[in-house]
Parts: sequence; C-alpha cells; structure tokens
Amino acid sequence: MPTIRVDGNDIFAIYCATKAAREIIIKEKRPVLIEAISYRVGDHSTSDFSQRYRDEDEMKKWQDLLAKFSNPIDRLTAYMKK
Repeated sequence: MPTIRVDGNDIFAIYCATKAAREIIIKEKRPVLIEAISYRVGDHSTSDFSQRYRDEDEMKKWQDLLAKFSNPIDRLTAYMKK
C-alpha cells in the first residue's frame, strides 16, 4: 500500500497529501495511507497530566520547536491575514 508522510501541523501540506492520495486511489484503485506527524503539546483532557509520562527534555524540545515555527493555528492565521 502506498504511504504519504506529512507534517500534520501544516494545513496546506495535509491538503496536498490528501490530493495526492486521492489521485492514486482514483487512478490505481488502491488504498493509500497518510501518516500525519504531529505532537500534542497539552494534556488530553482536564483529568490527564502528561508530565507523568513525558520527561522534561521531551517537553523542552517541543516547546522550543513550536516557539521557532509557531503553532499551526498561528501559522494559518498569519497566512490568512497576509
């Protein structure tokens, strides 16, 4: 089965991956797996405490990356305003 790996935090990358997958599905009549790589920064819910299963290094790494690239909602908002 063909697979497409994509940045799950980038709405336009998701759109392009979905479009490419659809073309394969229609032309080749076979399924496609889209793997959207993402990271949940916050807890699952108010009853979840993710610091129990994530260490400080992991959290720091992702906070630094998000500070560098901004979060997906902020990126889309900036794009739409521009």
